[in-house]
Amino acid sequence: MHGIKRREWTKELLRQKRLKDAQKIARYRTLTRVILDKRDNDDYDTEVLAQTTELLQLNPEFNAIWNYRRDIMGAIKDQLTLKFWDEELLLTMMLLKGYPKVYWIWNHRLWCLENYPSSDARKWQTELLMVGKVLDKDARNFHGWHYRRIVIQNLEKVTGQSLNTEQFDFTTKKVNENISNFSAWHQRATLIPEMIEQGQIREPIQFINQEFQYIINAIFTDAEDQSVWFYIKWFITNNCTVSQLDSNEYARLLQELKDAIEAINQDELEFLGKDNTWCLKLLVVIEKIQIEKLKISVNPRAVEYMKRLCEADPLRKNRYLAISENN
Repeated sequence: MHGIKRREWTKELLRQKRLKDAQKIARYRTLTRVILDKRDNDDYDTEVLAQTTELLQLNPEFNAIWNYRRDIMGAIKDQLTLKFWDEELLLTMMLLKGYPKVYWIWNHRLWCLENYPSSDARKWQTELLMVGKVLDKDARNFHGWHYRRIVIQNLEKVTGQSLNTEQFDFTTKKVNENISNFSAWHQRATLIPEMIEQGQIREPIQFINQEFQYIINAIFTDAEDQSVWFYIKWFITNNCTVSQLDSNEYARLLQELKDAIEAINQDELEFLGKDNTWCLKLLVVIEKIQIEKLKISVNPRAVEYMKRLCEADPLRKNRYLAISENN
């Protein structure tokens, strides 16, 4: 009897769910038709504003409705109180909890902040804390990282103070938490040139040496993660960092990195029986710098590396062969 009751109850739950879903779909279609008709008739009042709230709660990805909502808010801006703007921020926060990667919600929230009656730094400081919590939950949410950069720009504009050092430390924290955080590595690469140019790194050579050690530790931690390798290639070829070093120092650091990469690849050969493609690709890059830029006499192995890449990564064999021919 217990099993029969369970099946009957399950069927009833399914029936209720289908009924509820049907009602929600019907309401969604009605709201969509009504709101779009009002938009086409240039209706901008509080009644249709409330209707857009309901519709966006049903579908936060409806960009046309977000656009219309902003048009309404712009048309009746004089009627909107500070309480309304605070509630609008609460609405977007509620939606972001369920849909943290929907661009239109982030976009609308930013628009609200830019049009918020108060222009002091506190709203941007609060926003920085908010987006930090979002990134704590999902450190690789690229919408969150993009939004965070905009918040920083506005906070710097209001306070007149650079936050580059704090933001660089933030990227270190996020990379240490998850080495695969491409957004954190990308932000790091964005900050370094600006910090060097503005003199915010007091000892650039010391900093570059430390960064070399940091990335060597990173590849020993996870030699398969592409985020680290993309960053390394940028770091060893970007003029903003390379220009700080004399030829001897640059050559020494490159050789140290090369030795580390060869050691990692040898480990992979011994334990897995195959080359690490990222190691081979960077070895080709380093050798090219050594020969063409630094004019160092080294035993050329690029052709060998390319052949091994073809064996380790046969899907990209034609690409490697083309690169070999061009070089």
